[in-house]
Parts: sequence; structure tokens; C-alpha cells
Amino acid sequence: SQNNNKQRSDKKINIQKRTRQGCPLSPLLFMFTLEVLARTIWQEVQIKGIEDKKENFKLQVFANDLVFIMEDPEQTDPKLLELLEDYGDAASLKINKDKTKMIVKNRNKQKETLAMKLDIQIVKKIKYLGINISAHCITIKEDNYDKLLKQIKEDLER
Repeated sequence: SQNNNKQRSDKKINIQKRTRQGCPLSPLLFMFTLEVLARTIWQEVQIKGIEDKKENFKLQVFANDLVFIMEDPEQTDPKLLELLEDYGDAASLKINKDKTKMIVKNRNKQKETLAMKLDIQIVKKIKYLGINISAHCITIKEDNYDKLLKQIKEDLER
């Protein structure tokens, strides 16, 4: 490993040990590196999230799950993907495209172009932290609450 910046380059350090599978230090180290990525995205002006009067919502992070909230994905996502690739190169991580999904709202004509351009599958619903999210807010109750209430009633009747 070597620390490189524009002014100087440190001597190489031989990495002889790594954290083992299940080591309690592993998730903490991962979260430190993920925080760097999150802050970079929050501070990047070319990545535009959804804005209200006080905040710009771009990213939600929980453990290793990330949800990006983009106003104009055609303009924003190339920069976002570039940042993710740079982070992946530095941290030796890669986006799992099979697990990466996108919900597109109000862009019906551009969906196919967007999916091909970004190489990300566009879906109608995703499940995030146990909650079904769709492009249509009207279905949130039936997708989540009604199903959960039915399951609870079935469990209580057993």
C-alpha cells in the first residue's frame, strides 16, 4: 500500500495481515470508508438530488445499503457512477449490477434509454429495509401496511 498525493508519494508499506472473516473490526473499517464516499456524494454539486426549502436529498445510507435520490438521472448518474467507480478502485469494491435497481418516476419515454446508458435495471418496486417502495406513492399502504396487518392477524390466529 502507498499513500499518494500531488505533492509527495510515501514509501510503500507491505500489507501482511488483513482482517479475518467475522472480525468485529471489519464492519467498522468498512463504515469509515463508506462515510468518505457518502460525504463526497453529498458535497458534489454536479449530483443533484431532490430539494426542498432546507435540504437536498441525494443519498440514504444504512449499513452497506445505499439509496440514491436523483432529480435528473440522465445528467446526474454519469457523475455518480464515476464517483462510485473511483471509490471502488480505491477501496477494492465493485457495484453488484445484478442487485442494483432503479425506480424511475415521470420519465416514461426515457426509461429504456436510461437503462441502457447506465446499465442498471429499471423496476416498478424495490424493497428497502423491509419496506416496498414504488414510483407511485398511492400504493405504499397496500404494498406495506395491508400485507403486514394481514400477516399479523394470521400469526395471532395460530
